[in-house]
Amino acid sequence: MTRGAELDQSRVTVLLDVRHPLAYLALGPAIALGVSEGIEINWLPLATPPLHAPSIPAANDDRGIRHRRARATAIAREIEVYAAAQGLVVREYYRNAEAGAAHLGSLWVRDRHPEQHVPYLRESFRAYWALELDASSTRAVAALLDRMDADGSGFLAWATGDGPGEAAALEDALRNYGLFGVPAYIVEDEVFYGRQHLPMIRWILRGRSGPGPI
Repeated sequence: MTRGAELDQSRVTVLLDVRHPLAYLALGPAIALGVSEGIEINWLPLATPPLHAPSIPAANDDRGIRHRRARATAIAREIEVYAAAQGLVVREYYRNAEAGAAHLGSLWVRDRHPEQHVPYLRESFRAYWALELDASSTRAVAALLDRMDADGSGFLAWATGDGPGEAAALEDALRNYGLFGVPAYIVEDEVFYGRQHLPMIRWILRGRSGPGPI
């Protein structure tokens, strides 16, 4: 069975990209959702475009440019406010780093050391956004895995062997499913983008009893 096929069998699948600050903000609340509802979340990585910094105002800016700048500024403020509320350190919102190794690490832990998957997600996100983890380095990720007793040497062998092909197949399956952004939540064949949908997701998981959240 491919990981793409598992989307149809998991009660909740959550897609995250360690490089995206909104995914970091979504991680803790999604973990809490799984705990409160007594479900095992199917965590999967999905590489997405980085955030763009607000543009510098210019005299010839058209309405579209002004709108994009306002939206980028609002997103930056959201990150600042909600990261502080969760006690998260988020540095350099707009860097465009490569994170294939960290995403491979997530798949490795998911399939071989599932009891360490949530701790791995917490620590890889924390270290990346504190500028302590090179998410492109398989050796850096292997060291993190060793600290978690998750077989860093085995990961290194897999990451230079079958791992990249498996990750590429997963990404193709997710794209074919029509998925493109993070954080994304797949619940009963419905897709929600953004943690603001958690009340609706919780309502669905509880059998859609009573009026839905609006």
